Amino acid sequence: MRQHIKYYFSRNLIEYIKAFAIFIIGIVVAIITINNSNEIQKKELKSYVDEKISVVKNSEYSNQGEVFVDSLKNNFKYFIFLIFLSSTIIGIPVAYYLIAKKGFSIGYTIAAIYATQNVKTGIIFICNSLVIHNIMYMISMFIVLVAGNDFSKNLIGKENNIKFEIVRYIIFSVIALAIVITSSFFEAYISTNFLFLLKKYL
Repeated sequence: MRQHIKYYFSRNLIEYIKAFAIFIIGIVVAIITINNSNEIQKKELKSYVDEKISVVKNSEYSNQGEVFVDSLKNNFKYFIFLIFLSSTIIGIPVAYYLIAKKGFSIGYTIAAIYATQNVKTGIIFICNSLVIHNIMYMISMFIVLVAGNDFSKNLIGKENNIKFEIVRYIIFSVIALAIVITSSFFEAYISTNFLFLLKKYL
């Protein structure tokens, strides 16, 4: 099984690079959007980010179980939708769009924080509230997208074993789901803790 998974990832390396490139494009577009914002928009962004940081500064430790459940619900809905889209040839372009949209969302948030806060505050807030668990989540999305793309292409070939292709897609979907759960756990129990521990430096 390990050898098969290793071979699978090496065989689909180009597809993973393509998915990552789409994600980066989303981030770049977000940064360009922020940089081209007018003064009124920048003031609104600063006010919004300041409000979010103020909530962290003035609140005690949050209910981590509630954060975990909310994060898992949000991630799971997006994840299931991506599984459905990735398993059909028609849905693949939409799946790539969702990857780009997620990249734009993350990039826009990071760029907004960086543009409106000092370096120390920006680094602490970005690293603890955005980066690590989102990296995990994006890895799960890449796995589902590439596995679904491979699945839909292989179904067209008459020589392929349909049952095998379905089982393989399910296996990679389960692996990706485990990463989604880990991402939500990290956000609720690790990122949140570090953010509250460092809130006096914000």
